[in-house]
Amino acid sequence: MHPILRWIFVGVALVIPSIGDAQEIAEDALQRARAELKRAVTDGEVAGAVHLVSRDSRTVYLEAAGVRDLGSRQPMTPDTIIRIYSMTKPVTSVAAMTLYEQGKFELDDPVSRYIPAFADAKVIDTSGDEVRLVSPRRPITVRDVMRHSTGYNYGGEKAKAAEYYEREQMRYRPPAGMLPPGMTIAEAAEALARIPAEHHPGERFTYGFNTDLLGRLIEVWSGQPFADYMQEAVLTPLDMVDTGFAVPDEKRDRFASCHTTRDGKLAVLDKAEASPFVDGFEFVSGGGGLVSTIRDYGNFCQMLVDGGEFNGRRILKEQTVRMMFTDQLQEAAGDFRFGLGFSISDAAIGTGESRRMVPQYGWGGYASTEFRLVPEKRMYQILVRQHIPYSNELANRLFGIVYTGVE
Repeated sequence: MHPILRWIFVGVALVIPSIGDAQEIAEDALQRARAELKRAVTDGEVAGAVHLVSRDSRTVYLEAAGVRDLGSRQPMTPDTIIRIYSMTKPVTSVAAMTLYEQGKFELDDPVSRYIPAFADAKVIDTSGDEVRLVSPRRPITVRDVMRHSTGYNYGGEKAKAAEYYEREQMRYRPPAGMLPPGMTIAEAAEALARIPAEHHPGERFTYGFNTDLLGRLIEVWSGQPFADYMQEAVLTPLDMVDTGFAVPDEKRDRFASCHTTRDGKLAVLDKAEASPFVDGFEFVSGGGGLVSTIRDYGNFCQMLVDGGEFNGRRILKEQTVRMMFTDQLQEAAGDFRFGLGFSISDAAIGTGESRRMVPQYGWGGYASTEFRLVPEKRMYQILVRQHIPYSNELANRLFGIVYTGVE
């Protein structure tokens, strides 16, 4: 909980008064965002959510509404621990870049230099009458891993190499694809090397097990278990005290259940106290394994907005952060923009004649969590909730409302 804020419960919502001089965004925009979040809860669109807005290193808005479990009716609060799934990916990418700054690797190094099994990697070719496995036109590089251009996906039914993912048991498991493969990330890296890629390295963006592979590379580069290095290099320096790959016993009463929609109504999909996420997994997923809180993730966002520094601690060099925010897909097919761990898009800021487009960086998570960074305005927004399948509709609405109040 933020120390300077006084929380007042009103029904299902947690309302925070204005913070005087710290208010950097038009109050009417924040009031409209507050009303929209309450409406989403009242109308049954979401069970519970928390929305945080920070500008100039200050929390200017923090709103919680609804419940973290439909059965117990416990309120959703800013200290609720949630599954952030793919919002783990940017954290893993930052951990990797701390090792880049130590000279442990170069971005265009072949992955096979560190995991030899990838020297025999293949690409699946379905263009002819028969399926063929061909050699890649060039080796898969670390840059490919970080920008999702390796050709590896998550092995869904529509994947060209689906049978290979099934054979290697490299798939997320029920319920609703919530649970990772049942193996270590070292074993997973070897398995992935035996699966043919969907396309040649660098050809296009293909979302998949790339950042899990990056977690294994971090183990090789650091000589430590991935979770240990993550804790040492990122979580501890950023005071991310409630973030990790499992939920400690003393914090389990703050862990949220995950919800879904059945027959048009909200329902519990993964009950907090019985969730496998409580104890964590053998598969320590750099792509989706962390649990966290909105406060902890706010510290991570603040470090990035501040160019790699947090509370006087230098996590990354400013030029490294700029590189991570630079589009790495210029030579790939399509117009999607992605850096080293972050999507790149444009946000409409302000209204009327003052409205203009500015770059924003971020990503989302499978349980419908989202964050956006706007370094030009020294601000970020985060929305956390726990709902599968993924939807960013509420986040886009709330973020867009807040942006109208930014000068």
